[in-house]
Formats: sequence, C-alpha cells, structure tokens
Amino acid sequence: MIRYGKSSGALLAHKKGFFAENDGLLNEGRRIGAVYTQQPRRTACKCCDAPLEGPSFTKQYIEYVLCGRCGHLNGAHEDTDAFCEAMYVQDGGASYAKTYSSADKDAYRARVRDIYVPKAEFLRDALSEAGETPETLRFADLGAGSGYFVAAMRGIGWPHSHGYEVSDVQVALAQAMISEDAVKAHALDAAAEIAGTVEADVVSMIGVLEHVQNPREIVAALRSNPNVRYFYISVPLFSPSTMIECAFPEVFQRQLSAGHTHLYTEGSIDWMCREFGLNRLSEWWFGTDMVDFYRSVAVELERNPETAALAGYWREMIVPALDEAQLALDTRKTASEVHLLMRFAD
Repeated sequence: MIRYGKSSGALLAHKKGFFAENDGLLNEGRRIGAVYTQQPRRTACKCCDAPLEGPSFTKQYIEYVLCGRCGHLNGAHEDTDAFCEAMYVQDGGASYAKTYSSADKDAYRARVRDIYVPKAEFLRDALSEAGETPETLRFADLGAGSGYFVAAMRGIGWPHSHGYEVSDVQVALAQAMISEDAVKAHALDAAAEIAGTVEADVVSMIGVLEHVQNPREIVAALRSNPNVRYFYISVPLFSPSTMIECAFPEVFQRQLSAGHTHLYTEGSIDWMCREFGLNRLSEWWFGTDMVDFYRSVAVELERNPETAALAGYWREMIVPALDEAQLALDTRKTASEVHLLMRFAD
C-alpha cells in the first residue's frame, strides 16, 4: 500500500507558534547547533557506516556531508553523550519538551486527534493489509515523548500499547494525560537494550530514529529480538524543506536543525532495509515543504515594516493551494517526511 498526501489544516492549527515565536525558536536552534559543532568530527555515515568525505554544504555554521555510498545526509559532528544530554535530558527534558507538549488536556486530546490518530489509522490499515488483526497485537513506541502516539493507539482500540521515553518531564505528562502505565522512563543509554528485549509484535519510532545516537544499533537490536515482527517509522527526509531553510536563514529551521543532525533519503532507507532484513510493506508520503515555504515568506514579509501589509495577501494566495502543491512533491517521493511499515524477514 502506498498513500500520498495529507491536509495541512491540522498542522497550521497546531503550529501557530512557529510563526509567532520565530526568533526565539531560531535562537534556541542556534544555541543547540553551537553545542553540536563543539563535538568530535563524524568520520562514518550514521546510516551505512561508510567513511565520510566532505563537506557537501554548510548551513547555520554546521557542515553537512552526503554519504557517497547510501546517500544519507550526515551532520559533520558526532551525536555524543554530552550533546544528547544537553538536547533531551538536561533539566528533565523540559526545554526540549516545550516544542512537543500541549498545555492542557483539551489541547493534548486535540493534538492526538488531529496529528497522531491518522498515523495510527494508517498503521491499522497497513497491518490489516498484511493479514494481521491489529487489536490482538502488542505495540511498543520507542521515544514516545509525551505519549501522543500511545494515546492514539489506545484510542482506536489497541489496549496493549506502551511507550518508552528518556525525558522525565514528558513521561510525567504522558502518565497524567493517559495512565500511569502508558509511558515508562529509561536512561539515555538503555534504548538499544529495550529494543532488543521489549515484548512487542510491532515497534514504532515516530519522528525518533533521527534523534537517537545509534540508529544502526537500535535497528540491529530490533532485528535480533524474536518478539518484534514489524517496524513502523516516520523519518524526516532531505527534501525541498532543507533548501528553503538554506534560502531563509533568519526563519526557524524545522527540518535540519537542533536534534535533526541528519536526514534520510530513499537511498539510505533502502540501505537500512537491505542491511537489516526489512521488507517495505506500506508507505505514506506527505510532507510540510510547502507549509515551510509559506511560513518562511510570511515571517520575512511580516518582519519588514515595508512589506508587512503584504502578509495577508500572501496568505490568501498560497494557503488554498498548499495541499495541491505539496501533493506534487509527495507523489514524486521528494517530500519532507515518510511513514513506513516494514516487516523483518524470517
């Protein structure tokens, strides 16, 4: 099953802060980037482990290298313990959680409904097409954050759904919003151990694989786990959004910045599948490239007093066309994101 496109309405409704809080978000990304550039140089591809040569380009003072073997886009520095501690665990993960947490129960439920339930419904359809009865399966969401995807899975009738997360702040929110057993906290260095031992038929990493220090180790651990049969991921891609960010350096960098130190490509996903015995079953291609383009122009128009009056005209011109324009990228598989359900080969 291959699916393309998704309405941008929910994203625009939930991400208004990306417009209003541009300068603060941009500066926070630059602060994290400054920490990243102090880490040792990366010498091997984060996806296929091939030696890296480069750089290919520089963005926000950070060098990036495209792998000559698998095509993966790598940041030029290592995701060290120090970097990941500063990014995800320091202050209990409160700083990082600001971007992904909802202020109250109504906002939390709205985010689950609008953003995460569609992801769960796609997984349900994909598993059903694979001959499974989803409600009888066990699900583990690694990097569960504040529990949005766990809440979505339980909400569509999958009671055996649990999450694992390193941020104490996000775990506390998930437990308050869902239940005490919804999401469990774990140490930063325990992710591979959990992947190798978790008792689940389906493991999901929704917007998470790009954040972990050791994606190869995680996928290898899942491969070795006899319980795990399916792997469901959403990953950011090297796409027009990256070019838009390079062209608008004073606009909040959402795609390739902060915790997104590397991006997947069709080539690097294929490499991962071949190396770790994963068969691609279902794909959902939809991105936010056109929303990023709209946001970037809008922020720059509003920033300048001489052009601020044009922001409303820009909104009227572009917003009705966003989904149609994005679909053109989605169907060409050049979008900023893909959801994949894969099955480990026997």
